[in-house]
Amino acid sequence: MKDDTAFIRDALPPLQASTTAVRDAQSLQHHQKVVEWLSPTNVPAQQHDIISRRQEGTAQWFLNSVEFRGWLQGTDKTLFCPGIPGAGKTMMAAVAIEHLCRTTHSTDIGIAYLFCSYKAQVDQTAPNLFAAILKQLVQSRPDIADPVTSIHNHHSKRQTKPSLDELTQALLFVCSSYSTVFIVVDALDECSSQDGVRRQLIDRLRSLQASRNVRLLFTSRFILEVTEEFQSSPSLEVRASEGDVKRYVAGQMSRLPNCIQRDDGLKNEVQDRIVEAVDGM
Repeated sequence: MKDDTAFIRDALPPLQASTTAVRDAQSLQHHQKVVEWLSPTNVPAQQHDIISRRQEGTAQWFLNSVEFRGWLQGTDKTLFCPGIPGAGKTMMAAVAIEHLCRTTHSTDIGIAYLFCSYKAQVDQTAPNLFAAILKQLVQSRPDIADPVTSIHNHHSKRQTKPSLDELTQALLFVCSSYSTVFIVVDALDECSSQDGVRRQLIDRLRSLQASRNVRLLFTSRFILEVTEEFQSSPSLEVRASEGDVKRYVAGQMSRLPNCIQRDDGLKNEVQDRIVEAVDGM
């Protein structure tokens, strides 16, 4: 009997550890179920698809700019990055996101982003956009996901979706759990203006920024109703720099006929002519 008691006592710690591990796994599984219910949009997959097309060595001018560095650490919390169609605004947004993810290693800093598209305007409603932001900020932080869990518990039973007010209130709480939150919104001009989605996105993000340390970066075409919104914010125009175009063309030389690849003079002429024709696009 004495030996049996000792055996049970010795076995308790491993059993407790095993039970805790099972409970933690179940909790994590439930958390993933909740965030997928919140937003099925896989924004990181979009980011991966875009950044995978980046030519190595390009966009350094953007990352090294005074405006971008000021946005990262300065007093100006909003950076507006306009550009002509085809200038590479989406790629610059992806480069900024990659830089944040690569240089930020603290769980105390949040990163979220959106890639707006006129082709997806039906799905990119204001609630859906904010749900996608909220999902990104809580996905790896179950410890701050209580507001999202509460929303899920309330709506899943009724088969309803949370309102924009509920989502922004939850986002306000979640952002307070980070020391800094970076939010990048690409192609703001492609966000629907007819049903007020763009207006709601700008206003609610600014309202969030007013009470939390939230830094916002927007890209857009030169649309008057958009550019007027950021007249008082630092601006950094996105243009295809000469150096970036040359690097890109150099990376595509293998696609040219062999007669050009073997002639350095012809290769340089191809680069120069393309840079001249591109003119920032």
